[in-house]
Amino acid sequence: MSRRRGVTLIKLALASLWLLAAPLAQAISVGNLTFSLASDAEFAAKRVINNNKSARLYRVSIVGIDRPGGHEVRARPADGELLFAPRQLTLQAGESEYFKFYYHGPKDNRERYYRVSFREIPTRNLVMRAPAGGQISMEPVVVMDTILVVRPRQVQFKWAFDKAAGSVSNTGNTWFKLLIKPGCDTTEEEGDAWYLRPGDVVRQPSLRKPGNHYIIYNEKFIKISNDCPVK
Repeated sequence: MSRRRGVTLIKLALASLWLLAAPLAQAISVGNLTFSLASDAEFAAKRVINNNKSARLYRVSIVGIDRPGGHEVRARPADGELLFAPRQLTLQAGESEYFKFYYHGPKDNRERYYRVSFREIPTRNLVMRAPAGGQISMEPVVVMDTILVVRPRQVQFKWAFDKAAGSVSNTGNTWFKLLIKPGCDTTEEEGDAWYLRPGDVVRQPSLRKPGNHYIIYNEKFIKISNDCPVK
């Protein structure tokens, strides 16, 4: 389980940037750092945008993890378990393209997690001399880490809301997001987003009070309380 104040950022996925020099504003863009492969889908797609002023080469690497977050246990996926295409691509300034990810692993009731790293590589190597006499790259390599969640092929989306206890539980076998907006006039920026993996429980005093509280699953908003009138 992980929490993030506000709704626009995701804590499940951690972005890792290795830079020698250059502003971060002009770099790779991949959208949300957590994305899912639905239980009935053949593939998941991730759009990569080149926000730089010159061409870049993009490559992907994948490692399996037990659960997103701290103290991850990593393992190499079995051969053929998770494939992607294309193997690499080159984008000119401002261009975008999709990588597609195909899951061919077990079709069971277990959710699986993968850390997908997108590597942005300059197509030319511009360097400048450092004061100490070495060289510094002016167009760095950037690595963006994301999390791909492969929902179980035998998916069970289940949850429980106990208003008296102020708790929401994930009693199924796949993850969802909980949006807590205390009060009926709270904006999304004032709310809290929690990410519940199977077995996770959120306990918050605000869940015992009136508010707009939602579960977000497969991009659908499910209202879990009727405290606030519909506007």
